[in-house]
Amino acid sequence: MTTRYKREAWIARISLFTTLVLFGFVGEYLVKEMMVAVEEGNTRLILEVAGFALCVLIILYSNMLYHICLIGHYIRKSLHIPASRDAIESLYDREAPELTVLIPSYKEEPRVVMQTMLSAALSEYPAKNVVLLVDDPQNPKTHEDIQLLSAARNTPHELQAMFDGNAARFNAEREAFAARRAAGAVDVAAELHKLAKHYDEVADWLQGMARDFCGETAVEDLHFAEKFFVEAILLDPAKKHAARAQSFRAQAEGEVVFSELMLARHYNRLAGIFTVAFSSFERKKYVNLSHEANKAMNLNCYMALIGKSWKEVQTEQGLELHECMPVDATFSIQHADYIDTIDADSLMLSDYVLRLIYMMEQPKNARIAVAQSPCSAYPGCENPIERIAGACIDVQFHTHQGYTHWDASYWVGANAMLRRAALEEIKEVKMAEGKRVTIYIQDRTVIEDTESTIDLVAKGWKLYNYPERMTFSSTPPDFGSLLIQRRRWSNGGLIILPKLLGYAWKQKKDLRLAKEMFLRVNYLALTTAGCIVSLMFYFYPFSRQLITPAIVVSSIPLLLLYSRDLKISGYKYSDSLRVCALNLMLFPIIVGGVFKQFQQMLTGKKIPFGRTPKIPGRTAAPALYSALEVLLTVNFLGLAMYYAYVGNWSKFGFTAVNAAFFTYALVNFIGVRAAFEDIFAGMRTTYRTVATASLPAYRAAVRFLLPAPKVKAGD
Repeated sequence: MTTRYKREAWIARISLFTTLVLFGFVGEYLVKEMMVAVEEGNTRLILEVAGFALCVLIILYSNMLYHICLIGHYIRKSLHIPASRDAIESLYDREAPELTVLIPSYKEEPRVVMQTMLSAALSEYPAKNVVLLVDDPQNPKTHEDIQLLSAARNTPHELQAMFDGNAARFNAEREAFAARRAAGAVDVAAELHKLAKHYDEVADWLQGMARDFCGETAVEDLHFAEKFFVEAILLDPAKKHAARAQSFRAQAEGEVVFSELMLARHYNRLAGIFTVAFSSFERKKYVNLSHEANKAMNLNCYMALIGKSWKEVQTEQGLELHECMPVDATFSIQHADYIDTIDADSLMLSDYVLRLIYMMEQPKNARIAVAQSPCSAYPGCENPIERIAGACIDVQFHTHQGYTHWDASYWVGANAMLRRAALEEIKEVKMAEGKRVTIYIQDRTVIEDTESTIDLVAKGWKLYNYPERMTFSSTPPDFGSLLIQRRRWSNGGLIILPKLLGYAWKQKKDLRLAKEMFLRVNYLALTTAGCIVSLMFYFYPFSRQLITPAIVVSSIPLLLLYSRDLKISGYKYSDSLRVCALNLMLFPIIVGGVFKQFQQMLTGKKIPFGRTPKIPGRTAAPALYSALEVLLTVNFLGLAMYYAYVGNWSKFGFTAVNAAFFTYALVNFIGVRAAFEDIFAGMRTTYRTVATASLPAYRAAVRFLLPAPKVKAGD
C-alpha cells in the first residue's frame, strides 16, 4: 500500500507541474496582450487584461491548492502506521481520561437519533457519557413536533435500559476476576474460556440487535444508510468479537502465554462496551441559558455545565439553572477530559474514540486540541444528487488530510474529539440579551467551527485529521435541503478572515507560516473569490482576443486528477462531469451565501443559522433559486444557439458546455417538475402575502371613495 500511495503522490506532482506549465503559456499570452494594450494606450483593454489576469490567477491558486492538498494526503497515507490493537487497548490497563459524547439534535427522526446514540455508545472505551442535546421547541404546536420531542426525551431512557443489564453483569465478572487475581487463584486457560464465552455473548447480543432493527426486512433491502448502520455498527463488531472468542479458545487449548494483566484488560474491555451513562439536556427549558438558534450555542450551554452541580430554581421570569453545592443539586454533570461532538445524523466506527484518545494522550501530541476523522458519505446511495454530493464530501476528506500535512487543519463540525483544556483556554464569558453566556465555540457566523479554529491556533494549539475514514454522515437527499446546507457553508469566511490575518501578523514570519497561510486563506476567501470570477466570466463581455483555448486546456490536468481521486474514493471516472454539473447548479446558491456574509458585514446582524432539514419526502426549495436554475438553463441554451448562428465558436463552446451541465442538473438533480412546483408554490405564497397586506388599504380606499349613505333621523 505504501508503494501505491507514493505512486499517487507522484501522479499528483506531475499533474501540478503540467498545470503550472500550461498556466505559464496563458500568462505569457496575457503579458503579450497587456503589452499591446499599453502600446496602443487602450485604457479599457488594459483594465480588461488586468481583470482577466486576476481571474486566471485565482483559478491557478484553486488548482494548485487541490494538487498540494492531494500530495499532502498521499504523503501522509504512505507514512501512516496505525497504532496496533494492543497499543490502543492499553487504555483499559489504567484509569482512562473521562469522556463525554455530545449529540446536538433539532427535530431529528427518532430512528436516526437512536442509530447515532448507539454508534457512540458502542464505541470502544472504558466508560463514557452519551448526552443528547435536545434543541426542539419546548412548546411544540403540531402533533408531529410533539411526537419528535417526546421521542427525543425517551430515547436515552430506552437505551439505558438496553445497556444496564449487560453493564451490571460484565462489571460483576470483572470484579470477580479481580478477586481471583488478588487471591492468587487465576487459571489462565479457564479464564480464556470464560472470556471467549463472554465475547460470544456480546457478538450474539449485537446480532440480536441487528435482527430487531431489520425486522422482516433483509439487510440487503434496507435503505443504504440503515444498511451501513447494521453492517458497520452492529454486525462488523459482532464478527470481530466472535473472532476474538475463537482465538481465545485456541490459545486456551494450546500452550498458553497470556499474562494476568492481559486477562484484566479484556474483562475491563467487556465491561466498557456496556458501561455507558445516557442522558439528555434541553437548554430551552431554562430562561437564563442562551436560546440562540444554532448548534454552537446548543453545545456551549452544556459545555459550561460540565463538572459542576446545578439546581433548578423557579423565578418570576421562568425556570432558571443555578450553580450550587452537590448536596443541594437537582443534578450534577460529571467532569470530562475529552468531549466528542457528533451530529445526530452521523455514525462513528467502534474504534474511533479509542484511537483518537490514545493518539491525543501521547506526550508528543499534548498540544492537539481537536482530532477528527472528517465525515465521509454513507456508501451505496443511488439517488443522483445525494450520490454526487456525497462524492464531493468523500474527495474533501482527502483535501482535509492535506491540510493537516501542511499544518493548516480546520475543525470540521460534524464530528470532533475536543480536548477540554484547550476549550477552557479559548472560552469567552459575555452578556447577551441580559444573560451571562460562556462561549467555547464561536457563533458569530454560521460556520462556527471555522472561527474557533483560528482561536485555537492563536493560542498555540494544533488540529489533526486522522488519516482513515472512521465517521460517516448523511448527505442532503434533494435540491431543497442541499441548498440550505451549501448556502450556509459558503457564508462567513470573509467575516473570519481579519481574525486569521491578525493571527498571522503576530507570528514569526517564516516558511512554515507562509505555507500555513497559503492554505488557510483559501478556506476563508476562495469561495468569495470564485464567485467573483464566475460572475465575471458569465456576465462580463471580455474582448474576444482574451478568450484563449489555453485556459480550458490548462484545467484538464485538474479534471483528470479529480476523476482519479473519485475513482480511488469508490466512484466512477465519469462522475467528475456530474460533479461539474452539481457545482454549476450550486453556483446561484453559493453566491447567495456569499452575499449573506456581506449583508452581515454591513448591518452587523448575525445571519440566522439555517439547519439542514431532516424530513421524510422532498424539501421544497425557495422559488427564487428554482427559477434561477430554470432561467440559467434556458439562458445558456439560447446563447449557445445564438453563438453558433453568428459563428463565434469560442463562446459557443463555453456556453454549450454550460448549457449541457445546467440541463443535466435540472433534469437529474432537481427535477423539472419539482422546480416548477416550487416556483408556482412561491408565486402563490407571494400573491397571498401581497393580497393580505394590501387588504386594509383596499378597504380604506373603498370607504373613502364610496362613503356609507347617510341615514336620516327617524328612518
